[in-house]
Amino acid sequence: MDMIQQNLGYILMTAFIFWMLWRRLIAPKLSGVKTMSASDYMSFRHEPHVLIDVRSDGEWRSGHASIAMHIPLGEITRHLYQVPVDRAVVVICASGNRSAVAATTLAKAGIENVYNFSGGMGSWKGAGLPVKTGA
Repeated sequence: MDMIQQNLGYILMTAFIFWMLWRRLIAPKLSGVKTMSASDYMSFRHEPHVLIDVRSDGEWRSGHASIAMHIPLGEITRHLYQVPVDRAVVVICASGNRSAVAATTLAKAGIENVYNFSGGMGSWKGAGLPVKTGA
């Protein structure tokens, strides 16, 4: 018992790191979510798909992909009916963390062909893909 008390900080830190790795890397892979980089998207963008931005309202207004549909992460399960099932779904956020969670949620809901856009809006902008500000 003393060992647990002495190492509680390390145990909690290890658990937190494992949880983050699980959400970001392992769970999406197990659910069938694929990763898409900005360069992958450049060749994919002419294929039938929908791009879903799961960032907050403020982040969305500060600049989003011009073709994106906005469904904040906290609302994704309530808006599953808005996600088309007849084409690929690409999910984007600021960095790739929230979009991984959303993509996993969509895949678990039975939506096939789901991609997590790695690097988020920073990668999107860096690739010179179109950005729109405002609502």
